[in-house]
Amino acid sequence: MDDAPQFLPAAAFSLDTLADLFTRGFAGYFYAATISAEVLSNRVRADQIDLARSVVMQVEGTLAGLAVVALRGDQAWCGGFGITEPFRGRRLAVPLAEAMLAQARAAGARRFSLEVLTRNAPAIAVYRQVGFLHQRDVRIMRWVRDAHAAPAELAYAGTLVEAEPRALLAYFDAFHPVPAAWQRDLPTLLVRGELRGLALLEDERPAAYVLFQSADGAHAQIADMGATRTEGARVVLHALLQGYTSVASTNEPENSALTAAFDTLGFAEIDRQHELAIDL
Repeated sequence: MDDAPQFLPAAAFSLDTLADLFTRGFAGYFYAATISAEVLSNRVRADQIDLARSVVMQVEGTLAGLAVVALRGDQAWCGGFGITEPFRGRRLAVPLAEAMLAQARAAGARRFSLEVLTRNAPAIAVYRQVGFLHQRDVRIMRWVRDAHAAPAELAYAGTLVEAEPRALLAYFDAFHPVPAAWQRDLPTLLVRGELRGLALLEDERPAAYVLFQSADGAHAQIADMGATRTEGARVVLHALLQGYTSVASTNEPENSALTAAFDTLGFAEIDRQHELAIDL
């Protein structure tokens, strides 16, 4: 049939074309997802996206959707899944998801994971239809300074220092009581060059750290936080808050004891995602 979807490797298209398709696939989504070829290129490198295994869907000769596949050994992850507006409502999401999983299997992946906003019921239904199961929730949080409140003080033992992010990442495994989300896992962090690090030293060794970036000096985005205990996490977070008007953190695992540090310091949960996975 002429209207049957065709599935092509994303590597067959330019980054400009893929960035445009990604942007159009997320039109009308809960969050703006406008990306450029440069941004996509950076994501390919940081998240180990495999464009040869990522899937472009074509319908009636028109590019209609994109499923982004990232690979790390036998683990796969969806870095973006969208169908352009003219082709929504035509039962194309399940075939695209099945093509995505088929590419991951062909690459030797044994497990495929993704995150989806808990309020995105249509997407959750598609993923469950093809076999994804709920693993845990991850939280999206933000702190905003209260202009009328005096800065809080916090007593602690140890020394707070700025530190080289790569040196702090030597403690990554020991400082994460539960697995990090894909975009915040060690392989991604090691190739990000714009990060800054803040560490709590006890006996001259890190006991907690936070890695972050700030484009304007007023707002910070946390890329990673690690600690041996919740109190250490609270100390480095508290220190970070002193220098910014707002601080955000995306995909903090709900099942980690460290996330309690965010709650005690006044972070608000602004959204939540399900982490879903399927054994291939």
